[in-house]
Amino acid sequence: MKPLWALLVCLAVCSCASSGGSVIEKVKYDFGIGEKPEGYVSGTDKVMERLDGIGKSELKRMNMAGRHGEVVFEGEGQLRGKYYKKVKVYEEYHPLDAFPTSRSSATERGFIGLIQYTYRVYEGERKSNRTEAAAASANTQTDVSGRETYRYRFGQGATWDGAPGELTRD
Repeated sequence: MKPLWALLVCLAVCSCASSGGSVIEKVKYDFGIGEKPEGYVSGTDKVMERLDGIGKSELKRMNMAGRHGEVVFEGEGQLRGKYYKKVKVYEEYHPLDAFPTSRSSATERGFIGLIQYTYRVYEGERKSNRTEAAAASANTQTDVSGRETYRYRFGQGATWDGAPGELTRD
């Protein structure tokens, strides 16, 4: 019975011994107290890799969704004025950050990715009525430009569900 007991203890001790790429090393790295094991890719690294493709597809989607713009009235007096179309065109995107969601959140665990988009506003010709202004193209570039940051949610495996991003406060 003693040899069997000694064999079980030896087996337990040997199974606890681990190489440099073990689960323990990965957990220590995820908590910021250990070095990154060779070949290990964290969830935030996976999200950062995917943000470039998401930025490219979302840039196209947002430009398609906003291609009709809005018709704005510019008053010249009390009863006079002109209508014109104003369109926001997104020109560039920059992946900013990726981080895990908090454990206390009501949603499932996963990751958050942030992408910043730069845009420029284009205007159309001034027209006397709203219908003509809506039909005109907005191809005059203005000095108005800006940046917007959008938040994208990822699942536990750093997979994006394809949902549009949420505009964040800058």
